[in-house]
Amino acid sequence: MYRTPLVITAILIALASLLPALAQRPGPPPGGPFHRPPAAREVDNTVPRRSASEDRKAQQGLIHNADLEIASAGDKLPLGFEAEGDFRYSYLGNPATDRTGWGVRFASGEDLDGDGSRQARLTYTVRNLPSDASRWYRFRIRALAQEKFSSAKKQLYLKAEFFADDGRNSLDSISQNIYGSLEQLRRDVPSGATGDLATAIWRGYAMEFRTPFPEIDTLRLTIGFRDGDGPAQRAEFLIDEVDLEQIPEPAEYVAAVAERSSQRSTPRQPPALAKLVPLGGRWYYDPREDASRKIPKQFDHTNADRLHYLTDRLETPFADNMSAWLRRGYLDLGGNKLEQDRFVPDNLVITFTATQMVLRSHNIPNHPTAVFPDAARVLDGSPNFIREQISTYYVPLEPRENPKRKAMLGYTTRDAMPPGPIGVAVNGVVFFDPYDAEAVEAFWRLDRCCGHPSPMQQYHYHKYPVCVKSPWSDDGTGHSPLIGFAFDGYPVFGPYEAKGVMAKDSTENPLNEFNLHTDPARGPHYHVTPGKFPHILGGYWGIADPMNARRGR
Repeated sequence: MYRTPLVITAILIALASLLPALAQRPGPPPGGPFHRPPAAREVDNTVPRRSASEDRKAQQGLIHNADLEIASAGDKLPLGFEAEGDFRYSYLGNPATDRTGWGVRFASGEDLDGDGSRQARLTYTVRNLPSDASRWYRFRIRALAQEKFSSAKKQLYLKAEFFADDGRNSLDSISQNIYGSLEQLRRDVPSGATGDLATAIWRGYAMEFRTPFPEIDTLRLTIGFRDGDGPAQRAEFLIDEVDLEQIPEPAEYVAAVAERSSQRSTPRQPPALAKLVPLGGRWYYDPREDASRKIPKQFDHTNADRLHYLTDRLETPFADNMSAWLRRGYLDLGGNKLEQDRFVPDNLVITFTATQMVLRSHNIPNHPTAVFPDAARVLDGSPNFIREQISTYYVPLEPRENPKRKAMLGYTTRDAMPPGPIGVAVNGVVFFDPYDAEAVEAFWRLDRCCGHPSPMQQYHYHKYPVCVKSPWSDDGTGHSPLIGFAFDGYPVFGPYEAKGVMAKDSTENPLNEFNLHTDPARGPHYHVTPGKFPHILGGYWGIADPMNARRGR
C-alpha cells in the first residue's frame, strides 16, 4: 500500500542529488545558434587546450603563442601577452556549434574593468629581431567582429612600436586604423551571405611596415579599440590569432628607392626579381643566401615564404597557409574521431615539374569552422564529418585557352565542369561549383567561412572562402590577392578589381560568364563574385589538367 509513495520519494531524492551536475552542464544555445559563448571556466572540461609541447611544434614564427591557445598562470591571458581594459580570455565560440579555439574578446558594449570607458588593448613584445637584411614585416591578426561591435569614434587599430637596446630605448611607432576595413566588409559582405549575421565572419587584418632604423631589436605589437558604444550582447571583437612574419622588400618599395636614387628612372622589373630563380610560369624561388641557387625538392610550411608568384608585384600566397590543425571531432585518414587537436605540418606540400605545379593536400581547413555533423541544426542538419583526405592536384604552369569551352549558366549547364573539386585554394582546400547534389545552390548550408563537408567528408568552398589565413587581408584598397587556382591553371583572385570596386561590378574591365577577364599584369584570371552567380568560376576558360578528372565527388 505504501510502495508507490516510497518509489516516488526515492526518485525525487535521486533527482535532487543530480541537480548540481545538471546545472553545470551546457544547455542548448539560447536565442539561436550564434549566441554569446560561455565563459572560459564553463567550457574548460569540454574544450581542452593543447599542451605547451604541441604548441611549440606548431609555432614557427616570431610570436610563439600565435594562436593564443596556451594560457598564462590563472587562465586570464594567453601566454606571453599583456592586456588591459574591457576584455576576456576564453573559448571563442559555442562548443556545440563552432570549432574555433581560445582567444581574446574585446567588449564594446560592457565596462568590464569599471573605469567608466569601453576600451581594451592586447600587446605582445618581440625581442631579438632577426639580424638578416630584411627589415620588412607583416603584422596580422585573424578576428571576427560580431554584428553589433561598434566604436563611436571608429577606433580599432593595429600598432607597432620600435625599440633599441633590448627594449630600453624607444625610437618610433606606426599604427593603422582597421575600422574602415571592418566598415567596408559590412557594406560589401564578401561572403555573399544574407541576414543579420552575414558580416560576422572570420577574416584577416594586416599591417605591413619597415623598421625605420637598423638598431631596432625589439617590437611591441598592439591590437586595440577605444570609444566602444555597442550594446551588451553581440558586440564583441574576437581575436583568434596574432602573427608577425618577416617579408621580402615589396617590389614597389624597391622600385621607389631605385627611382629616388636615380639609378633607374623606369626600371623594367623590380631589382629583387633578378635575384630569384624561375620555376616556370609566374613562379619564382628566393634562394636568399644560398649561393648554389638550388631549387628545393618541395615547398612546405618551412619555406613557403620563399615561393613567389608574379602579378603586378611579387606575392607569397602559400606563406602561413600550408600547415593546419586536425581538430577534436574531425576524422583522421582512417576514419577515427579525434579526441584532441593534432598538428599537421604537411597539410599542403608543393612540388614543381617542367609543366605543372603539383599540390599534395590533406584538405584540412586552417581556420574556424562550424561543428559537423550538424546535430544542433545550425545550418541544415548535415550528417557529414570533416575528414582528413590525401589528394594530389595538378595545375598547369602555362594555361592554355580551350576553344571548346563552355560556361555554366545554371543547373541545366552544370556539366560545363566535372562534379566535385574544380580548383584548390592556397591552403589546400578545394573549390566546388555552386551546387549541392540536390540541384540547389549551397548558400544556406555553409558555415561562416563559406564551406562545409561533402557526403565523402571532404570540406570544400562553394563561395569566396573568407576565413583563410595570411595573406587574405583584403580591404578593397586595390586589386585582390591570389587565393587559389582552377584546374585549368588560371589563377583565382579575391573580389576586388581596384580600390573600392568589385570585379563583378566593373564597367571598365567587366568579367565574362566564366568570371574571367584579362589585365596586363596578370593575364587571364578569375575573380570570385560575392552574391552573384557563379560565385567562384563559371566554367573552365582553359584546358583542365586531365590528371584531376578522376577526382569526383
